[in-house]
Amino acid sequence: MLNNTPLRAVCTACITFMFVSLDSNATAFKDQLVNLDPARWQVADGWQNGYPFYSRWESDAISFGSKGMTIELAPDGKLNEAGQRTYFSGELRSHDYYSYGCYEVEMKPIKAPGVVTSFFLFAGPYDKPVGGSGKHNEIDIEFLGSNTNMVQLNFWTDDDEYANTHETLIFLDFDASQQFHRYGIYWGKDFLEWFVDGKSVLKVRNNRFDPIPNAEHSKLRVMANVWAVDHGVANWAGRFNIDNPNRYSARYRNFSFTPESRCL
Repeated sequence: MLNNTPLRAVCTACITFMFVSLDSNATAFKDQLVNLDPARWQVADGWQNGYPFYSRWESDAISFGSKGMTIELAPDGKLNEAGQRTYFSGELRSHDYYSYGCYEVEMKPIKAPGVVTSFFLFAGPYDKPVGGSGKHNEIDIEFLGSNTNMVQLNFWTDDDEYANTHETLIFLDFDASQQFHRYGIYWGKDFLEWFVDGKSVLKVRNNRFDPIPNAEHSKLRVMANVWAVDHGVANWAGRFNIDNPNRYSARYRNFSFTPESRCL
């Protein structure tokens, strides 16, 4: 997400426990996301990542229904002791860690400055699969709410310092917040490729000087979240209005994972 910032490596609950994989040899599956399948997914609850995340994770921020999953960013009912408005939001995390293949989901992100809507693959010191390296590896699709006519694509490889970012902005011919579109990540041994509505929009080949994540070193969780950014990174995602008591909602549906397959 951000250069030189340990985003997900710091959280209050992660200091005391580690999220554990149930099975790192998972097979293909689809999920319409109309209800929470507790065998597949877990919901982050009661902790926060710290800077540059302004909001914390609460399970109440995620709901399911006939139209799919909703992740909400919402204000708390009361101001904190400093008289500031605080916010909570939601994060969906797969129990399992997965290898090479196509990861797709239909989503409709939030259009609001300072709000990030994401779908990504992740592993790190506190999200370590059995036999994994424990290093930070990540492959992202992120919408920056200040301009939902574009999408940011990114990855990190064995990078606990978040030092070597690969942010690429792809300009879309539509406003992604207005209707569902399908977004895909193909993670292969030789290249990464991102898709929008079945069309390739970016391809990055592996090379030994700047490698892509390697499943032999670490498989990755599937994750989706919504969060408000701290004002310290407003130049990246826009300035979040912490005084506005609005509630915001992102929507997701029809997730699929197909091993060893491109997203065509």
